[in-house]
Amino acid sequence: METTIIKVIHLQRLEMFADIPSEQLAQIADICREVHFNENETIYEAGDTADAMYILLDGKVKITRENVVTKKVSKDEAFGIWGCFDRSPRLYTAQALEDSYLLKLDSTDFFDLIEDRIHVSRGLIKFLVKKIRSLVEVRDQLA
Repeated sequence: METTIIKVIHLQRLEMFADIPSEQLAQIADICREVHFNENETIYEAGDTADAMYILLDGKVKITRENVVTKKVSKDEAFGIWGCFDRSPRLYTAQALEDSYLLKLDSTDFFDLIEDRIHVSRGLIKFLVKKIRSLVEVRDQLA
């Protein structure tokens, strides 16, 4: 079982939490649950309601859409982020390629936490705006 300090260290490595103070990350770490998935076990499937995001601590995870691998997740990388924010059905399937150890951040717990923590909200808004801008830039380059 990971300590809060170790969880904070993992959270600090994520771009989405880069601008959030350590004290606030400790509160996020406290609501993260440690989960384990065996090799070839499905973490979530396309069409599932998105109710959490995940941070890979150890192991390997692949993300697929219509049986095509779109991404392989690396250590200290988050996935399932977008759906966690809008709770829409998942567009992708996530599956453990080998035994994998993750942190699971439940969206309801997360939203309850950030309602009263402006530093967390500001950091997340900055992250989301940056992602949206990069998507717009890619779209503009393709046009």
